Formats: sequence, structure tokens, C-alpha cells
Amino acid sequence: MPSELQNLVRRGHVYARRGEYAHAIAAFGGAIDLDPADAELYFHRGNALAAAGQHSDAVADFTQAVEIRPDYAEAYHNRATAHVESGELDAALTDYTRAIDLTPDDPDPVNGRAAVYSRLKNFDAAFADYETALKLAPDTFRTYFNRGNAYSALGRHEDAVADYTQAVRVNPRHARAYLYRALSLDALDRTAEAVADLSTALRLGPTNPEAFWQRARVWSKRDEHEKAVSDFTWLLKLDPKHADAFNLRGVEYAELKDHVRAVADFTKAIALDPDDAAPRFNRGLSHARTKNLPAAVEDFTEVIRLVSDDPAAFVQRGYAFYEQHELERALADFTQAIALNPEGGRAYFGRSLAHRRKGDLSAAAADATAVIERNPKSDAAFNLRASIRYQLGDFAAALADHLAAVEIDPDDPATLNHVAWVRATCPRDDLRDGSAALRDALRACELTNNEAPGYVDTLAAAYAELGRFEDAVKWQQTAVELAPEGSKADYETRLTLYRDGKPYRDVIDVPAPEPKTDAPE
Repeated sequence: MPSELQNLVRRGHVYARRGEYAHAIAAFGGAIDLDPADAELYFHRGNALAAAGQHSDAVADFTQAVEIRPDYAEAYHNRATAHVESGELDAALTDYTRAIDLTPDDPDPVNGRAAVYSRLKNFDAAFADYETALKLAPDTFRTYFNRGNAYSALGRHEDAVADYTQAVRVNPRHARAYLYRALSLDALDRTAEAVADLSTALRLGPTNPEAFWQRARVWSKRDEHEKAVSDFTWLLKLDPKHADAFNLRGVEYAELKDHVRAVADFTKAIALDPDDAAPRFNRGLSHARTKNLPAAVEDFTEVIRLVSDDPAAFVQRGYAFYEQHELERALADFTQAIALNPEGGRAYFGRSLAHRRKGDLSAAAADATAVIERNPKSDAAFNLRASIRYQLGDFAAALADHLAAVEIDPDDPATLNHVAWVRATCPRDDLRDGSAALRDALRACELTNNEAPGYVDTLAAAYAELGRFEDAVKWQQTAVELAPEGSKADYETRLTLYRDGKPYRDVIDVPAPEPKTDAPE
């Protein structure tokens, strides 16, 4: 009988080493049948059950082991680990503490208890245990790794990186340590180091989906979109139903302006998870950018159905309606977005554009002002309000707004062109300044390689304002050549003026003020 018992135990260990846990469980079960009073047999079968993922059954075997041997520290330790896997964290704490009491010089239960404290957000107790574990065994991978996880959970990424670094020093082939260190490095914006760690993690585990996922995200953060596409593609080979990977690969394709592939990926993501608004929103953006406006409206409408309190969807649908000249619907969407997020500027900006196109310049100016109040560094909002004020005939205020935009971004060619145009062509004599107009127009053209017809047109106007008509004619001829067919006639009108030795004066059809009405008595 003893020989048969020993054979079963030996066979159980062999099966366990091979990962054939069902056979190991059966072998240890046969041994228990022969000697049901042996605590170690329950311990071994409990380990095989835990390795097979049968944690409740493992707990039962470890419990039997400690009932037979109440001082069996390893059984308490392993029962604690099985409790952790089952989510029974309080029971795990009790068992780890009992194991520590029985073997105070063993760092393993101290480290295990620290990990449980971390999961329970009791970080003071966790760090105290990690410190004790490192004093007992200064070069233990698991302790550094677990403490790094705790630091990471607290957002203490410098400390996390230091512990993960110690962990990989002890065990340089542990892929997850590189992966987790990369996450903390990324959080610290040390993205080049994060990529290096993720690449190491992939060398150690070439089929690790998480490493591909995280490296793709870091590539995206670094604006290396083609590399991000490659990593998302590898991830999708490993996990073809990863909806988020399709969505984010679609975003990368959109960044590369490959909207056909972007739409295809967003569509696959939607098919995998129809209730996720994100890929549908992103598909709407790609449709809008390719001027497939009805499809964009359809997607943003579905996003609104899925997430009715999302102001971004109303904003984007508002812009789609605006592009389709459906101004009332655009105004309604922008207004709803403002109601949902009164502090956001983008909806006010869109509503300002819609009011201006509709001819309500006062309302347009008010909304542009609302954008500036919420974001005083928005050069686009200052330029928008300037253009509206110019249409209203408030030329001084328009120039002041354009100059405010220049202060925000001195090298934006569009803003420089706006300022130069006002100073070269404004109907008010006191606001024109040919020398300043020429300086800004030259800079705008330099920034755009003299290829933007509107900017070259302004440059010619600046030369004309200075009386340098030969230069004005030369540059206006260039502007005519660059201009699209629909604008050539307007440009040629100015060319005729310059040939006649006359500068151009902008003509603004200022709307008449609304008539005042007497208030009722």
C-alpha cells in the first residue's frame, strides 16, 4: 500500500509539472483515498486545483490540510492565494496573517498580504508590509513588482518606475515588468523609454496583445501613426474581435487622412459593439471630413440616441447641418450643446458661424465673444469676431481683434493676412498702414511659399497702398494665376486698378441699424 501511495503522489507531481492538472488532481485524489489523514496530500491536490482555476475546490482542500495540521503555514498561504483569486480578500488577509504568525521569517506571505492591502486601497499597510518583505529578502522580484503596482495605482509613477527597474534587474526576462514600467513611463511622458520597454516586452512575449495595444497607443501619442496602425494590425491578428482596436486603428487611419480605411475600421468596430458610441462618432467625423454630410448626420444622430447628454455629438451634427446650409437645424444643435455644456466654447463658435451665414451679425458677434470669454487664447475666435465686426463696419474693433490673434500666434499666416488686408484696404484712412501691411503680407506669403492666392492678393494690395504699382501688378498677376476659376474675375478687377495706378479700397455693405421703437407707456 505505501508503494502504491508513493506512486500516486509521484505521478501527481509529474502531471502537475506538465500542466496536466486534471490527471494530477485524480492522482492526488487516489492518494487521499488511501491515506485521508495526510495533510500534504490535500495540500498538493489543492495546488493542482488552484492551477486548474478551481479555486473554491482548492480552498476546501487547503482547509482540510490546516484542520489536520493547524500549524501548516504553506497551506494557509496557498489558501489565501486561492481566496484572492475568488475575490475573498478579507479571508485572504486572515490567512496571510496566520501564515506570517507561523513563519515570521518568510517574505512570501508578507508580500501576499501587502498585495491584498493594495487591492483594498489600504496603501499604508501595504507599504509597511512591502518594507518588511524587502528586509527579509532584499532581492525579491515579486515584492518590487507588487510595490511598483501599488505606486502606479497611486499615480506615483517615478516611484513605480524605480521599483519596476529593480524588478527587471532581479528578473530581466519578466515581460509584464517591462509592460508595467512602460505604462508608468508613458504617464510621465517619457514615451521613447516606454516604447523601448514595450518592445522588450514583445521580444519576451511576441504574442502579447496588451503589449501591442499599449505600444500602439504610445505610437499614437507620439504622432507616429503608421507605426500605431502596424501594432493595432498585429493585435487584431491575435484578437480579431477586439472592437477597441478597430476603433483606434480607424482613428490612426483618419490621422493619416486615409478615411476609406478609417470608415471601414469604424464600421467593423460598430458591428462588434453596436452600443458603443465612440466608433460611430469617429465614423461621423470621417464622413464629415470627406464631405459625406448625410452619412455624418446619420452617425451623429445615432450617437445622440445612444448618449443623449453628449454635447460633442450635437456640436458635430450642428457643423454637418451648417455645411449643408441647414441653418435652423444647425442653430438648434449648437444651442442644445450649449445647454448641455455652457462652459464649452466650440458650440458658441459654431453657432456664431451659423448666425453670420444667416445674416444675424449681432448674434454672431455675441457668440464669438462668448468663445473668447471661455478661452481668451483662441486666436480663431478673435479672428471670427474681427470678421463679423468688419462686416458691421466697426473697422477699428476688427483690427484690434486681429491684432489680439497675432499676439496669441505671431506666425499664423491666416491671421497675418487678415491684419495686412485691413491695413492695406480698409475704407478708413486712419487705420491703413501700408508699411505694416507689407511686412505682414510678406510674412504670410513666406509661410505659405507664395502659393496661397488670397495671401498673394493681399500682398499686391499692400504694394498698391504704398504706391508701388509695378510690384502690385506683378503679384496680382500671380494671384490671378493661382486663383480658382470662381475667384479670377474678382482678382482681375484689382489687377485693372493697379495697372491704372489706383489702390484697392474694400467695400463693405454695412447693414442698417434696426429702427428704434417707442416703448409702450
